[in-house]
Amino acid sequence: MTRRLLPASLALLGGLAGPSAVAAAPSAPASNARLAGSFAMSGRVTVASDVPGERPGRAFHRSWAFSSQCGAAQCPTVTLRRDRAGGTDTLTLGRRSAAYYVGSGSFYAPVRCGSRIYPRGALVPFTIAVRITAATPFGSLALATDIRATYVNHARRNLTPCVAALGHDAARYLGALVGPA
Repeated sequence: MTRRLLPASLALLGGLAGPSAVAAAPSAPASNARLAGSFAMSGRVTVASDVPGERPGRAFHRSWAFSSQCGAAQCPTVTLRRDRAGGTDTLTLGRRSAAYYVGSGSFYAPVRCGSRIYPRGALVPFTIAVRITAATPFGSLALATDIRATYVNHARRNLTPCVAALGHDAARYLGALVGPA
């Protein structure tokens, strides 16, 4: 799933690379790659238990953008901004090991309770893990070009007056760098 960066995309990423980095897109070790830029993500639901509109095997596409604020190749934290069906999430991922980041967040989901729909009827805590799987040289750094990710929600918390058992879900993603964040 590796995609080569266009010279214009490299220039937009902050001018860190000289002309030699634009000529070819050889691979670089993913273990030292910087996680930054916009990624086109292809996902597949792996678990969907009592989540309206979700079913295992359902495929979807999303956009994720990563930003790193430090000067090191792999920052201790990376900010992820991701689109999802009902909105956008921004969360901080912490580096757990070389080329591997994990972070947790939450969002609200609507829940029907009798004839009423509560827009913030469920609190949905989730964890996202990202692994860099391919990289390309980018000046003195390596830039992540391909990633794998997982999303897991183990349980939803009911915030309505109704007695309801809310479901849980999970998904796997593959992503490719498409440009600067």
